[in-house]
Amino acid sequence: MEIREVEKPRPGPGWVLLKVRYSGICGSDVSGFLGLNELRKPPLIMGHEFTGVVEDVGPNVPKDIVGKLFAVNPIVGCGHCRYCKMGLKNLCIERKIIGIDYPGAYAEYVLAPYDNLYPVSDPARGALAEPLATSLRAVRLSGASLGDSVLVLGAGPVGAFAIKLLSASGIRDLAVVEINRNRLEWARKFGATRLIERSSDEVLKEIKELYPEGVDVVIDAVGSEATRRLAINAVRRGGRVVFVGLHDNEVKIPGNVIVRNEIEIKGSFSYTDEDFRRAVNLLEQGLLDPREVGSMLGRSSAVRSPLRN
Repeated sequence: MEIREVEKPRPGPGWVLLKVRYSGICGSDVSGFLGLNELRKPPLIMGHEFTGVVEDVGPNVPKDIVGKLFAVNPIVGCGHCRYCKMGLKNLCIERKIIGIDYPGAYAEYVLAPYDNLYPVSDPARGALAEPLATSLRAVRLSGASLGDSVLVLGAGPVGAFAIKLLSASGIRDLAVVEINRNRLEWARKFGATRLIERSSDEVLKEIKELYPEGVDVVIDAVGSEATRRLAINAVRRGGRVVFVGLHDNEVKIPGNVIVRNEIEIKGSFSYTDEDFRRAVNLLEQGLLDPREVGSMLGRSSAVRSPLRN
């Protein structure tokens, strides 16, 4: 990675130029920096969790937004495929992402489509909209409801925010597996009722002792081979597993257990426009304090798996 002087971008039709205020570092950006992410190919300006103030607008964009602060949904859809028309821009066949396919927010200025802007009142809080929207989608797809038991694997930002959302929605039996003690403490503050700090050899045994029939829902916010296997083995018969973590690509999972126990597995990628809008609304209502989140992230490892030493 190196610092470069690049030409200040100019917005085209329907796009705006923003001066970046805050930008988060995603775990996927870390893997890109390490050369372990197949989507991020150098040379590239990364950064997709950000807020900015509009400095200039292209044709067909109202000029009265200049000087205003926005959080930005970094997913750019084609607008005409079946998925975009269904409101699933995150599944668009021609999907592009700011910070991956377009230059991102690890720079003074960044371009974004006008339609992807969401007004926010605080630049730091607004920068949390992207990871919160990711967690929100995973929680929505989990179908977890009052009275369910839920297990979250990994208490990094996405896992911790999922715990916060589940707790806020009334889930009271909420377990988390994590080997980072600081993250476990934040999971407790965010609403986790059972904290499991164990190695991979011991964690399933403890889960089975706590939940002899298995839990109703598991959200894997890590995505390693170990956590995906654990999720399948920890869920009850007929239960649901949501994979939102993207740690490992090819993994071995117990296929016969899935079939015989009729386990439902659901992938969760990013978020829809509606998920992002809801995330912004929750932040504006005070769901997360950016100072607390900064404290949580400042003392945690960005890429450790809960089952790796």
